[in-house]
Amino acid sequence: MRLRVGLGGRSLRRIGPGAGAASYLQAIPLLLRNPSIALAPLLAALAQAALFMVVPSTANDGLLGMLNNSLTGLIAQLLNGFALGVALICADAAWRRGRAPFDEAWDEARRKVSDIFIATIGFNFAIFVARYIGGTLLPFIGAIVLGAVALFFCIYALPAASIGGIPGGASLQVSLERARAAPAPTFVVCVVYVFTYFVLQNILATFVLQFLFGLNVPSSSAVSSVVVALIQAILAGYVALVLSKTYNDVSYRRMY
Repeated sequence: MRLRVGLGGRSLRRIGPGAGAASYLQAIPLLLRNPSIALAPLLAALAQAALFMVVPSTANDGLLGMLNNSLTGLIAQLLNGFALGVALICADAAWRRGRAPFDEAWDEARRKVSDIFIATIGFNFAIFVARYIGGTLLPFIGAIVLGAVALFFCIYALPAASIGGIPGGASLQVSLERARAAPAPTFVVCVVYVFTYFVLQNILATFVLQFLFGLNVPSSSAVSSVVVALIQAILAGYVALVLSKTYNDVSYRRMY
């Protein structure tokens, strides 16, 4: 059964949660044709690397060190959240039109910046609280399990705020509803999210750095930061593509 509704002049239709499984493969050539999807994550990764060079971690400096770490951590989260928001808007345009103009996505993200920031803070805070409670109840394993549960229910917060037209304050609630309504595709996109960001990124960074240093490229923190930033940006672009497609599939599909 399909339901057509109007939203912002666009016709929508509800679809089943299993739609779009092929998007995980289709996203690769789509990213290659639209490298602009990875541009905002690249700028954010470089800015974050510069931030941590200017304000290094100061774990032994007491209260001042804790405040510095908290502030730089928050800035990094907001940078990454906004960058992923821009990438999601680019990715949504790429799926709809086959191309992803960066300037249009940037302008749209600027209009939604408060919603994206609120969704970013809510997403990170929910996972932090879940991991803290899990670690308190059952060290290490509890943090991983409850953190994964929080990720499952909060994974659509940024897409909701960036491309779903949802206010930032309501993004977590909408994400919860989408995840509960479509557990199978949500589970898959969470696995891809974790594998891409926490496993594949480390594997690629290690391999590329070893390859470059094997070619006698000078070893330095600047070179390492640029390489890691490029890898992070490419993988973030891929995540943006599959996450935007999955969000649209479990919510609605625009009729183009």
